[in-house]
Amino acid sequence: MIAVPVATLAGLLVALGGTSVLALIKSRNKLAPIKAAFHLSSMWGLALAVVAIVLFWERRSLTSIGIEGGHYGAWAAGALIGLTMITFTVLSLHLALQRGRSAMPESSAQGLKRLTDMPLWFRYAAVITAAITEEILFRGYPIERLQELTGNIWLAAAMPLLVFVLAHPGGWSAGHLVGVLFGGVLLTGLYLVTRDLVACMITHALIDSTIIFLPALLRRYGNRTAGGDR
Repeated sequence: MIAVPVATLAGLLVALGGTSVLALIKSRNKLAPIKAAFHLSSMWGLALAVVAIVLFWERRSLTSIGIEGGHYGAWAAGALIGLTMITFTVLSLHLALQRGRSAMPESSAQGLKRLTDMPLWFRYAAVITAAITEEILFRGYPIERLQELTGNIWLAAAMPLLVFVLAHPGGWSAGHLVGVLFGGVLLTGLYLVTRDLVACMITHALIDSTIIFLPALLRRYGNRTAGGDR
């Protein structure tokens, strides 16, 4: 039987259990407007709670969860991956518009509308919040601690990845969850290779900025193009 330190158990419950509870709360009404204060404060609250557990209960440094300065090569790799994803997304959506297709599936339109209905400041805050807090909660802390407890890096990576995917269903389609899974695998793989959480935060921020802002802009562009063709 694995002896789990109380502090580590508490950290894992906050990181994985807390995000699961939030996902359940948000899934109750997928069509309701996003509650900005609740969304931002709850994610930052969970992330800061984990950081506090690391520093003051476990009495370890943030390097134990992959946060360390000076890893410029890893940061550059994270930026390159994020920019590559942006380029791929732009090209894919541009080709879809050129072929007369929708910029995004109708099944995902409601999820996008909930975001675009929010003020611009919130959309930027949501990108930054997700990039920082989700990497702490779904990558850095749980992967490092679960590997220490189990000795199995694949199990340590798979468990947070599963929670990450299941925490993202509200207001989006099954196709969106496939994208979340792909992004989760990409970010998890980047962390396993670099062991640098800042690199993952950079990639996550770039990917999320594409998901939130670019589809809406291209959809408007597509509508204007369609109107000009009449």
